[in-house]
Amino acid sequence: MRPKLMIIFAVILALLAAGASYLYLQEAVEQADQTEKAEVVRAKKDIAADTIISREMLEQEELPVSSIHPQALSSLDEVVGKIARDPIIAGEQILSSRIVTPGETKEGLVYTIPPGKRAFTVAVDEVAAVGWHVRPGDHVDVLGTVEMPGTDDVYSVVVVQNVPILAVGKEVQMTRGEGQEVKMEVKTVTLAVSLQEAQFLMLASEEGSVRFALRSPTDKEKQKIVPFELKNLLSAAS
Repeated sequence: MRPKLMIIFAVILALLAAGASYLYLQEAVEQADQTEKAEVVRAKKDIAADTIISREMLEQEELPVSSIHPQALSSLDEVVGKIARDPIIAGEQILSSRIVTPGETKEGLVYTIPPGKRAFTVAVDEVAAVGWHVRPGDHVDVLGTVEMPGTDDVYSVVVVQNVPILAVGKEVQMTRGEGQEVKMEVKTVTLAVSLQEAQFLMLASEEGSVRFALRSPTDKEKQKIVPFELKNLLSAAS
């Protein structure tokens, strides 16, 4: 074969190879374009556990459906304002099982506590708990009866006002009676209070007795109430 023919033959083969490669790439691109995709929310930065997730921590990206986790969330509104249950790494898809809505009781009491508040439990009986008509979500005032040390003066005081109930439950305590351990069921009510209010409740419940006053759901007002003693009652009744 002459050199010129060989060159022409080589050029033709090269053109055919280039055409085949072009067609293959075109087909691959078309198949990629036809791949079903969907939006997914991912972490833009590392998110620590028990952190309220903000918009700045997130990004949305379109990915092939085949690479999206079944629990992955697609909308920013589904994630912003939620709490991370576990650490989330940058680039990780946000899964519904990894976040919690504030106030969500199914994840335990801890996520129902409002910011700046503490869960404080008081042991109560049926009378103190308004005949067991109190329920989680209700608001109550807590009144206490305390005796002044070194005197016989007994005062009725308003300990805290308009505090929400987080839980109503019971626990079993062991006590000793007649030389043997006895199980005793103690009913409890758990309130959401500030740290200072928790101090008031601790003192009133340890040094006296407390009762709840159930509030109307539309009544948010707090009043300034001075301590009340027996002579005030006698004066009012005369």
